[in-house]
Amino acid sequence: MGIGAFAYFCTMFRLMMVCCIALSAVAAFGQRQFVVVDVETRTPIRGVNVTSSAHRADTTNYQGMISVPDSCRTLSLTHVKYESRILNVDEVKDTIFLISKLMGLPELTVFGHGKGEDALKELKRQLRIRKSEAQLAAADPSAGFDILGLIGKLIKRRKDKKKEKFEKMLEDY
Repeated sequence: MGIGAFAYFCTMFRLMMVCCIALSAVAAFGQRQFVVVDVETRTPIRGVNVTSSAHRADTTNYQGMISVPDSCRTLSLTHVKYESRILNVDEVKDTIFLISKLMGLPELTVFGHGKGEDALKELKRQLRIRKSEAQLAAADPSAGFDILGLIGKLIKRRKDKKKEKFEKMLEDY
């Protein structure tokens, strides 16, 4: 084999290597892009956590855009303010819609109070709530957690139970 044939062989080998590398790079970077938007407002959602079936995790950018590899088949989308969603990538064209958790709130009923009536008493009467629930409703959350009050109520309950037990024993005697 002469020098010319060797040079030709080396040139062809380099060309084949460049083609193989280019094809593998195209295959590795084959990705699909999606935009994640709010179903009501149609605005992009930033910060959606997206986990693909290829065990790749990423978050949407400020435009709600996310790129996933072509090899990915399913996506799991989670966000604090939106319902979680798992979907098949083949069923999505370019836009993924998320439903706000606020849309799923149950119906809210508001009660008014009459002239001169205590609002808490009216609320208790209409809802027929127990005493402990009424205390929770009347509690001021800005005051903080009252651990001593909780312990006192637990001790009082035990004392009341013991008192009832002794009274029953006296009646039976």
